[in-house]
Amino acid sequence: MTETFCWMCGILGAFFFAINLAPQIIKCYRTKSCKDISRMFLVFAFCGNIFSAVFVLYTNMKTGLWQYPIYFNYGVATLLTAVLTILKIRYK
Repeated sequence: MTETFCWMCGILGAFFFAINLAPQIIKCYRTKSCKDISRMFLVFAFCGNIFSAVFVLYTNMKTGLWQYPIYFNYGVATLLTAVLTILKIRYK
């Protein structure tokens, strides 16, 4: 029971962290403006996701514990950060 609950929390947490940029992407696309989004935010978010993913993958290979919700989180969050970066460049 506790293990299932913990996995569900991990899946839900990863899902919400992964899609947290989606509303901003939708707003930028609709308004055709990204002027209020900091470039440094995008750089830090992208780097943070990449470096954290490398760390998690490395430690998971060493321990044998595969944390799939975290992989989903970093993969989707990195993709959405890239999309937001493209919109920032496009709607200068």
